[in-house]
Amino acid sequence: MNPQQRHWLEKTQVQVTAAIAMVFAWFVCWRAVTPWEAQGVLSFLPDGAYARLAAYAGVVWGIALLCAVLTLSGPPEGALLATLVGAAGLSLRSEPARMMLWRWEANSGRVFCLLALEVLALAGILAGAMVVIALTRAAGGRLFPRLTWAGEQPESDSSSPAAAGRGHKANRLPQMTGAGLLEIAVALTLLVYTFRSTDRGQIAFALAASFFVGALAAHWAFPIRSSIPFWLGPILMAVVVFALGSAGAKGSSGPAWYNVLIVARRIPLRAALPVDWLAWGGGGAVAGFWLSRRIRHARLFRKEPPGQTQSS
Repeated sequence: MNPQQRHWLEKTQVQVTAAIAMVFAWFVCWRAVTPWEAQGVLSFLPDGAYARLAAYAGVVWGIALLCAVLTLSGPPEGALLATLVGAAGLSLRSEPARMMLWRWEANSGRVFCLLALEVLALAGILAGAMVVIALTRAAGGRLFPRLTWAGEQPESDSSSPAAAGRGHKANRLPQMTGAGLLEIAVALTLLVYTFRSTDRGQIAFALAASFFVGALAAHWAFPIRSSIPFWLGPILMAVVVFALGSAGAKGSSGPAWYNVLIVARRIPLRAALPVDWLAWGGGGAVAGFWLSRRIRHARLFRKEPPGQTQSS
């Protein structure tokens, strides 16, 4: 199989797997994490719903296992992207954050603090999903070596600005830090313009689009191989957002839900739930990272001599 055919297969696998994960999460997995209230919010720590948080972790890891199996012949970020699309299906079914704030009006500062901790818990769940993907792909490589992605050649990114320092581990951390900071800066700028209401669809679009463009720009400037700095960007921003929300709630006047609406007109400081930041922010970031790598690999394949391409 030549590189062009392999790229087409990889793209198709990821798209089909993402669609399957979304449908599976929407119709099947939602039952495992449904809030006990009819108009409940998909959040865990403010209600002390630790069993539901564990169920959410199991659902995400199960989706990761499914996505890893269906995308064995492509790079691991494709499976991670499809997993986050599945998590986005759960996010879309949740009620807006103001429903929770109406309920916890007297303790909004504490709620925001718990939401910040919940973001960290979701980051641990996503890290666990990456472990599931890695273990599944390792097992698939032993059982089906011809069907499993063998990895890219060491020289595949030789034309990138960061190639000169790739062999030195000391250069990785500055590049990862630079990629994460640039992504956050671009995404935060775009959120100011894309976040116009607290509707679920608007929240999803704003987070996904902003972090998609941010990750695309960041990976173009820092073409690293790891996706961690990119999905970690929305996680860190969410922690800061909820921490600021906790501090601001102590000195604010008026209903907390009204403050959410006012603040969200400028930047979505408090209107997006932790699951939104994980699924839509993280999903958009991984999608930007995945697309940037595909573009770079396609350019490298076009530069290869025809004989070398045929031999692959």
